[in-house]
Amino acid sequence: MKLGQELVTKTTKTLAKVSIIIPSYNHEAYLEQRLDSIYGQTYKNWEAIIIDDASTDNSLALIESYLKAHPSFNIKYFVKNETNTGSGYKSWQKGIELSETDYIWIAETDDYCESSFLEELVSALEENSDAILAFSGSNYVDEKGSILYNSLKRTKNLESEKNTYTLISGDKFIDELPFNTYITNGSSVIFRKPKEVIPDIIFSNKQSSDIFLWTYLLQRKTFIFNKRLLNFFRQHGDSTTVKNYKFRKKSIYIEKINYLNYFKRTEQYKILVDHFIKHYIWSNKKMFTKVGFLNTIETSDNVIFYYYKSLLKFALQKLFRYGR
Repeated sequence: MKLGQELVTKTTKTLAKVSIIIPSYNHEAYLEQRLDSIYGQTYKNWEAIIIDDASTDNSLALIESYLKAHPSFNIKYFVKNETNTGSGYKSWQKGIELSETDYIWIAETDDYCESSFLEELVSALEENSDAILAFSGSNYVDEKGSILYNSLKRTKNLESEKNTYTLISGDKFIDELPFNTYITNGSSVIFRKPKEVIPDIIFSNKQSSDIFLWTYLLQRKTFIFNKRLLNFFRQHGDSTTVKNYKFRKKSIYIEKINYLNYFKRTEQYKILVDHFIKHYIWSNKKMFTKVGFLNTIETSDNVIFYYYKSLLKFALQKLFRYGR
């Protein structure tokens, strides 16, 4: 199938198996809704790998109670960590390592989905063997499940006007990174399990390992986008995404540098520096000289010189704007 060609799904005769990785940590308020949305999937050939990362709330007891009440909930592994790993991405890694199936779905415990989620995405992947992953549109919801907005504006240039599915080059996805990603939530993605072991570095960044994983998978591959809003992405005070963008931690930029270096995309350093000035330095002006970490970008260019030149330009633009 040619890239950009609209896809028409068909019913598959043989159901490929899906490993559903459920990384649990202190989401007792949302766990039952998540487990219900998995249990109610119209696509039935799946097995779950639950990894509780030493939750301190009632999550473990709730999961155990749910499984007792739903004996047909197909559990492959139930891992109970004695100590917290410090990163939810370690549960992603452990789950992927334990999986033995064709496809993997990481179902975060504060999110939920439509009952046709697996059926629609697996069917599209089964018909397109060159596609490494498929993801759907998402509704962003609050703690109570009320819809706040959706992802369609972010993914508008991926959509087909006529059909639900589109097959797209992985380069189109990667070219938007590291700051603009079409996938804002791992729960919206199903991907083929790689034949090789995924390197540890992919999961070693506490806030950016998702874009590391998508890039690792999509190099020289294609992906499928389903514009239907099949996923519900929870926004709440304990959400990693909310915390990251609320505080604009410098560590986010350190991880983005790790990304550029690892995937040899350091020619994009100017995009990173400009983003750093606009979204971090301008609201943390006392930090404007503490930028030595920018020298870790693996390029022959003088990054610090570019930083100060861009900072001056940005400051002058702000002054002229305020002076009008």
